[in-house]
Amino acid sequence: MDLRLATAVALLVTAGTLPAAEVMKAAKPVDVYLLGGQSNMQGSGKVADLPADVKKEVPHTFFWNGKTFEPLVLGKTNTAGRVTTFGPEVGFALDTATADRPIYLIKYHASGMPLHHGFNAGEWVGGDPAPGRRTFYPGEKVDDANTGTLYAAMVKQFRAGVTHLTEQGHTPTVRGFVWMQGEADAKQKDSATTYAASLNRLRKRVAEDLKCAADLPFVFGQVLPHDPPAARFTHRKEIREQMAACDSASGKPAAMKNTTMVSTDGFSLLPDTVHYDAAGQLKLGRAFAAAMKKFQPAMPR
Repeated sequence: MDLRLATAVALLVTAGTLPAAEVMKAAKPVDVYLLGGQSNMQGSGKVADLPADVKKEVPHTFFWNGKTFEPLVLGKTNTAGRVTTFGPEVGFALDTATADRPIYLIKYHASGMPLHHGFNAGEWVGGDPAPGRRTFYPGEKVDDANTGTLYAAMVKQFRAGVTHLTEQGHTPTVRGFVWMQGEADAKQKDSATTYAASLNRLRKRVAEDLKCAADLPFVFGQVLPHDPPAARFTHRKEIREQMAACDSASGKPAAMKNTTMVSTDGFSLLPDTVHYDAAGQLKLGRAFAAAMKKFQPAMPR
């Protein structure tokens, strides 16, 4: 507990406003996970198609709704743009949250949107980075005028959730960043063949903007498991190779510390062969959880 929080606790207890036990219970360290990406992070899995053994109220999990953290309740909590669908947050939470270590999830998604600066939404404009483009491009530094509008919105969402926890008297720690994106970048050669550099820049900038360690644990999914892909994904092979190279264990120059790529080969898909169905989304989230656990310290509460 920092000095300001300790002082606040002492004043509340002394004044008799709140019992000491309740204040200390409220003022606790909490684990935060950041989730971002495009449509497969948003999620197309139907809640109605989940197995019967998945409880409606996901245990020990709280989801940022833009104003507060609410218990994650399937069919009630809007995690995917609608309450009837879900993304990887469900499987991730089921295999991560525990009674002595609840988790707080902050998620941002933008369907069909790219990471590379050469896009403006779905249109390839190329050239050098420029202001106002609708992408997840994070810029090269804080306050970079060329930062993509989606990245700026994502970081704003992440910060808002973390700030809320601090204002509630907690001590939040960002434990990891989960990313599911890349289909959009598979449509152009330049974005596909430089995706490893884009991922490296993304993790670096998220860590800087959230004031985390530079090697913030980073887990992401390899996109487009279906072969052959839909015709629009002209550079599927290249982007998948770039993604694999970023894994810490790849042995490639692009390998990033504390980073795991989750292969989604064999995960069940919707008929469009791009988006994961309920079983696929549940498996994706659980694979993210397994990968992230390797980077988490054993810290009993």
